[in-house]
Amino acid sequence: MIRITEMTSKLIVAKDNRLIQASYSLSISEQRVILLCIAKLNSRERIPEDYSFTVSVDDLMREAGVSRENAKRDLANAVNNLYKRTIKLDPNEPGTELRWLFQKAFLNSGNEVTLYFSPPLLPFISELRDRFTTYRLKDVTSFKCQYSIMLYELIMQRKDKSELKVDVAWLRDILQLGDKYPRVIDLKKYVIFPAIADINASNLQITFDQVKKGKEITHFIFKDLIGGENDTKKITDAYIQENARPGESWEQARSRLSGKPTK
Repeated sequence: MIRITEMTSKLIVAKDNRLIQASYSLSISEQRVILLCIAKLNSRERIPEDYSFTVSVDDLMREAGVSRENAKRDLANAVNNLYKRTIKLDPNEPGTELRWLFQKAFLNSGNEVTLYFSPPLLPFISELRDRFTTYRLKDVTSFKCQYSIMLYELIMQRKDKSELKVDVAWLRDILQLGDKYPRVIDLKKYVIFPAIADINASNLQITFDQVKKGKEITHFIFKDLIGGENDTKKITDAYIQENARPGESWEQARSRLSGKPTK
């Protein structure tokens, strides 16, 4: 069991890129609980199927900056909802759907919760060698819009590119919007612009554009992606996780960041 008790600003989230491009719908508090667990892992190591996580009210207070009352409410609601939530690794393939959690238990009068990730999910957050994306937990915990973290992760997956171009229909699928915001003007008002506001208040500065085919808006473009300043200088595993490029292996990232040529 891993107990999350001493949160610091150096916690790093690492995810397989397939998980970042998966389709799901989670509230902001549900996403915070998931990320709190992932950020305490050594993503290079294997996770046993019976691996458990304990998240506390104090964790949410410390990392998300919310009151104790709100943290306790958010933790209970998040875990109860996560127990019912599913994720589609490929939005176009129904057979790729799985659950986030398979077991949960509230402890200490509801001030802590122990949870277990679904075993099929574990390969997407552990034993990561290539095609993974990393970022600092502190850069997303203050987000308010439920879509901000997913858009942020897509951007970070392409952080070494000059722009991120996404198909509007595909984005709707992975955000599981269904019949919500059918008009693009509403999609931008309630999803895109609030998410951009969250992201630009964090460690990135992005601009927004769109592509039309005739009168139809088919793609969104997020430009001028600028990474935040790195406050870690040593070539540690955490530093490599934070600065690895999509598609790099650990060895390639270590060689590049240390200035040494890959053998």
